[in-house]
Amino acid sequence: MAGNWPPRARARRLQIFVSDFSATGVVRNAIALANEASASGYQVRLLACSPQGVLRGDVHSTVTVVGLIDRRNTELSRERQMQKAVLAYRRHIRSWRPDIMLSAGNHGHLLSCIAWVGLPGRKLLRISNEVTHRSPSLLTRAWRTSRFWLMARLADRLVYVSRNQQRHPLLSHELAAGRATVIPNGVDVEAVRSAARGKCAHRWAEDQTIPFLLAVGRHARQKNFDTLLAAFAQARARQPLRLIFLGDGKSAEIARLRQMAARFGIGPDVDFVPATSNPFPFMAAARALVLPSLWEGSANVLLESMACGTAVIASRTAGDSELVLGSGRYGTLVDPDDVIQLRDAMLRQTGPDAIRPGTRAHCFDRTIALRRYIRLFDELAEQNRKRNVAEKAV
Repeated sequence: MAGNWPPRARARRLQIFVSDFSATGVVRNAIALANEASASGYQVRLLACSPQGVLRGDVHSTVTVVGLIDRRNTELSRERQMQKAVLAYRRHIRSWRPDIMLSAGNHGHLLSCIAWVGLPGRKLLRISNEVTHRSPSLLTRAWRTSRFWLMARLADRLVYVSRNQQRHPLLSHELAAGRATVIPNGVDVEAVRSAARGKCAHRWAEDQTIPFLLAVGRHARQKNFDTLLAAFAQARARQPLRLIFLGDGKSAEIARLRQMAARFGIGPDVDFVPATSNPFPFMAAARALVLPSLWEGSANVLLESMACGTAVIASRTAGDSELVLGSGRYGTLVDPDDVIQLRDAMLRQTGPDAIRPGTRAHCFDRTIALRRYIRLFDELAEQNRKRNVAEKAV
C-alpha cells in the first residue's frame, strides 16, 4: 500500500462492492482502492456475493472482507448470486452505517442501487464499462440507457474510468452537470514488472522458436474471441504461431471455442489457461498481447502488458485504447470486426518490426488515480458528516 497519509480525527467508513474475487480488472482496481483507502486511515469493508476467487489474497489484512451469501449458493450464476445477496447487502448497510458506498463495476450497480434505497451515506458508482455496449437492438440500447439513468439518479457521484466514456451523451450530460468525474485507470508499473519476473508456468514459454500471443479476460462476447480465432487461423497459416487464452469462463463456452479452433485446424496451437492472481509472467513471455474487445471501459491488461514491455494489439473499441496507444505510436490498433487487419497486426507485432510500448505505461501511474479517489472519498465523507449534523440539528 502507498500509505503516507496524515492521521484522521475519526476513521471514516468506506464500503466497496464487487461480485467476487475473480481475476478481472474491476476486482483488481477495487482491491487497490480498498488497500489504499485503508492505508489513508479509512475503515474499509469489501463486500462480495462470494468472498472466493484468485485475487482474495491481494486484499490487505486491514481491510475486512464480507461475504453476502452462504457457500451453498456460490455455484449459482452471478445474476442469481446477486439476487440472493440483496437482503444481506441492505442489512449490512443498516448495521455498519458506512459514510461512503462504492459499487466498483457496472455488473454490481443495479444490486447496489436496490440495496441503497432510502439508506444514509454517500453513494458512488464507478462506471467501469460502456453503458449501451454494441447491441444491434435499439430496444435493448434504450432499455440499458434508461436503466443507467435511473441508477445514476440514486447515486451522489459517478466516476468514469476513461475519457472515452464522455462520448456517450448521457455520460457527457452527467459530467457537465457536475455529478461525475473522470479518473482513468492506472497501473503500478514497478509492481507489475517485479511480479513479471516470476517463471511463466506454461510449456510454450520454454520454446521461444515459436512465439505465442496472449489474450486475457473472461470468455464472453465482449472479448470478441471468435474474431480473434478466425484471424489467428489465417496468421498461423503464414508462419508458426501459438495463442494462449488466459481467463475463466463457462465450460460450455470454452468447449465451443476449442471446437472452433479445431474446425480452423489450429487446435494444437491454441491453449486455454485458467485465470491466475499473477498473469504478468505470461504477459512478459508473450510476443504480443491481443485485446480485440468489442467494448471496454479502460482495460487493465493493456496497461499491464505495456508495463511488461510487451507489444500490444488492441481494437479501437477497447475503451480508451486509442488514447493509451497514442493513436498507434505505442501499439497496433485494429477494427474489431476486421479479420484481415487483426491477422496482419498479429504478424507484424510478433515480427522484427513490432511497435513496442517503451515507457508509455508510466504515463498512467496508478498512484495518481488512487490519490484522486482518496480526495473524492474525503469530499463525499465530509458531505455526509455535514448532512448528519444538519439532520441532528433539526
